[in-house]
Amino acid sequence: MSIMYRLVFFKLKPVFLLTLLFIGGRLFAQYDSQLSQYMLNPGSFNPASIGEEDLLNVTLLNRQQWTSFDNAPSTFLLTANMPKMLGNTLNGLGIVVMKESIGLFTTQLLQLQYAYKRPMMGGLLSLGFQGGMLQQNFDASGIYIPTSDYHVTTDASAPSGTLEGKIPDFSAGVWFSHPRFYSGLSASHLLETPVKLKQGEDDSDEDTYKIKPSRTYYLIGGYNIIFANPLYTLQPSFLLKSDFVATQVDISARLLYKERFWGMMGWRPQDAIIVSAGIKLPQGLSVGYSYDISLTLFGSSGGSHEIFLCYTKKIETASVSKKQKSVRIL
Repeated sequence: MSIMYRLVFFKLKPVFLLTLLFIGGRLFAQYDSQLSQYMLNPGSFNPASIGEEDLLNVTLLNRQQWTSFDNAPSTFLLTANMPKMLGNTLNGLGIVVMKESIGLFTTQLLQLQYAYKRPMMGGLLSLGFQGGMLQQNFDASGIYIPTSDYHVTTDASAPSGTLEGKIPDFSAGVWFSHPRFYSGLSASHLLETPVKLKQGEDDSDEDTYKIKPSRTYYLIGGYNIIFANPLYTLQPSFLLKSDFVATQVDISARLLYKERFWGMMGWRPQDAIIVSAGIKLPQGLSVGYSYDISLTLFGSSGGSHEIFLCYTKKIETASVSKKQKSVRIL
């Protein structure tokens, strides 16, 4: 998980509030996905990055965080994108499907992506937009209230059953890629529309529970360092995420050999050290794995595991120049 959603819950009584603080860890909790291998799939947070080459890209990612803890964050992510010529203009088309769980909360996302691309200064400038639905669920049946003389197990303010809500959700970004480097800026949850959690569509209770997805900004950059021995390439990169309440930075360096094998080291200050490795197999399949070593009080959590799969297939797009090959090299 990454930063940050603001739990803007109304109609809270002490028992329910304490439950939320227990499962969320803090009032300003996590919302967008935390990805240690972010450089391999920037389309998951910046729609402008899709359709970079004459390739169909389909990626699957599964992340299990703090595996020794029950109800720890879990992420499943599916993305697919491809370039498309519309008239004389190169565009990118894509889709994002995500399911993420933490504690009693589950977030699901289904959104389409579009990117407009234009050659500029020896590279490619892209403007991207993403839109669709965001669904939030809360399993109130899992609320735990201890049995003692100091706890009331029949608190009427605590919900029961499953609460859910849906909102339209949008993101936008800008991306510039060059044969030697890339950079991008994007923002998710542009409207910051509160999700009203209800027990089914027929629930007419206006005094409802709400979650407000915080608008989150992403700044990414990466560089392609080619050694005297052309078999090796070093790709340092960073990702900064912020909603101006909390900020998180990932710093990584990936070493490639023959554009087929790679190893990576990363650092998330005050959070984790990341180690990763991967291989590009025949027929366009790439496999990557990363492990997060926690630097926080979650040090005994069993770590966090992330598996990345990518399938690429060359498609005919005559206007995509070989000089604009992505430095991500998948």
